[in-house]
Formats: sequence, structure tokens, C-alpha cells
Amino acid sequence: MIAMASEPVIIPSRIASQGVLADWFELVAFFNEYGVARLDVLSSSMKKLYEYEEYDADDGGTSRLDELGARNIGNEDAENEKFRESIENEIELRISTCPESYPFELSHDAEELQVVADWASEKHATYLACLIASHFLNDGLLDIVQESSQVKQFRNRIFQIISTHALCGYVNGQAASIGWPREDGKTIIETLKRAEKRGSGFVPKDAPHLDASSQAKDCGIDIMAWRKEAFPPPSFFYYGQAASGRNWMAKPAYLSTATFEMYYMDNNATKPFPRHTATIIPFRITDDSILNEQLGSHKVILERIGMLKYAKIGLEIANSGIETDEAGNMCKVVTWIKEIRKVISENED
Repeated sequence: MIAMASEPVIIPSRIASQGVLADWFELVAFFNEYGVARLDVLSSSMKKLYEYEEYDADDGGTSRLDELGARNIGNEDAENEKFRESIENEIELRISTCPESYPFELSHDAEELQVVADWASEKHATYLACLIASHFLNDGLLDIVQESSQVKQFRNRIFQIISTHALCGYVNGQAASIGWPREDGKTIIETLKRAEKRGSGFVPKDAPHLDASSQAKDCGIDIMAWRKEAFPPPSFFYYGQAASGRNWMAKPAYLSTATFEMYYMDNNATKPFPRHTATIIPFRITDDSILNEQLGSHKVILERIGMLKYAKIGLEIANSGIETDEAGNMCKVVTWIKEIRKVISENED
């Protein structure tokens, strides 16, 4: 794969999904000096990449460009139209999902994508952070050192903030940020006691179970979210797993809930009530078969588009003054986006 001439964004392979192609359009616009990407330029870049890949360097130094030139023009036009429609349809879906939080604008002819003027605001932070983080990996579209401080910060703190807001919004209630490292340095028991006072419905133990390792940091649970009622238990309660890596399929929260409750919850003092699980991921999953296959174990999957409206609700709850963990921390996500935008752009220079 090769990068665009003026942006630090790698051209995706010819078999890329429509989600990756749309991400490419967005990333080019975001890192462009003027905040604009044109579909005809992307289409041209993709065509040049295909010609480069089909160059036969081992065939006596000759190429197959003549063969490419003889290709049926009608077929090429049809492929190009399909390429454009695929991106346009995906972008329009993203806009319609939560237009207030989507940080790009598509021109009327769908030929140009532009970053909104107020992209560096909290309402756009969830989408932009997840878009960028989706392409950290070796097969992603951004050229960045995998163990850089910015990547580590996303995994350790930034996505925890985003996921807590998203699950808070999903239950339309409150949330506890349990995942390690916890910003305030509180123990799990202290964090759970704070949640108890806010109506989580659980009564924590006074000390971890004897079987709990003294080195246990979160026991596999990153978030708890609930809808508080006048009298406990809550009407909705979810355990959440904030999974920022591609191995998210192997990390459903239900695998950890029984151990978590045994180690930290006083089950004798807690009234029985239904508990559910959710997994939050920064990626865009366009293949419905993947989501349907994983729902059996994950129950609820909030991928980048699916979480967008809930993150907005969670942010509104946090800004309304209701006590919920990570309230006031979305500004740190904005700062992280600004910093990594600068770092990636400077690395390209």
C-alpha cells in the first residue's frame, strides 16, 4: 500500500470494504491542509494503485499497462461508479445516524467531503477519536508507530472515557468507570461504593474476596451502567467491555461477570435483578453477518456508528450535572485528537 501525496493516509487495497473506503475519504479530509477531500482524486489514486499492483516487474522488466489500457472502458466506468456509490451510501448512512455528532459535511453532488468548522468540539470527539483509532493497526490506513504514547493513551484512557459515555447514554442513566488504569486511583471497592450511592443496585463487599488476586485491576469489567429508580434495583443494568483492539470478538463481558461479582459484590445483601452485557468497539462493522454471529456472546455491540447517538446522550447527561463517572473528561478526548492530528501530520512531513 502507498500513501496519498499530500496526506498521511494509506490507500486501501482493492478488496477493502465500503466501511474502509468511507474511512479513507474521511481521513483524507481530516488530515488535508484545507479539511477537504474529493472523490475524483481518491478514485484516481485507487486506479493508479491498481496499475502499480498489476505491474509485472519480474517479466523482463515489462509491464502489463498495455493490457490495462485495452481493458473494456465500459467495465472500468461501471467499476468506478460502483466505487463512488459505495462510499457515498456509507457516508450518507453515517450522517443520518446522528448528524449532530458527525464531523463531516458531504457536498450536494457527493463529490466532496469537508470537515465541519467546529470539529474540535466535544460533540464530535467520539467519532473522530474512534475513526483515527480504527486505523492504528498494521493493516490500517494511518502510518503511526503502534506503541507510540498516543496509541497507548487511547487504549488506557481515551477509549475508556468514550465507552463510559456511550454505555451511560445507552441505558439513559449513570455509569461507573471501572477499567484500569482508573484516573482517580481509587480501588475497585471504592469505585463500586461510589456507584452504590448513585443507585447501581449492588452492595459491594467491604474487601475483595480472598480468592481475588491482590494484583487484580478490574477483573475484566470496564464499565457498569444503570438507570436509577426511586427504589432499587435499577430498571436497566449493563456490564461493559471497552475493547479497542481487533481481538474484541474474544472479549465478551459475560466471561468476566460471574468472577467479578464473586470477588467484589456482596450477593447476600444485593437484591436479585437482571444484568446484561455490552461490548463497545471503535471500529465500523459493515458486515451484518459478523454482528449477528457475535451478538450471541456479546448481546449488545456498540460499534462506531451504533454508539454515536448514545455517546451524545451520555455527554448530555454528564453535562447536565447528573453524577456519573468520566463527566467532564470529554475535553481530554478533544485534546488527544488535536495532538495526534499534529503528530501524524508532522511525521508525514
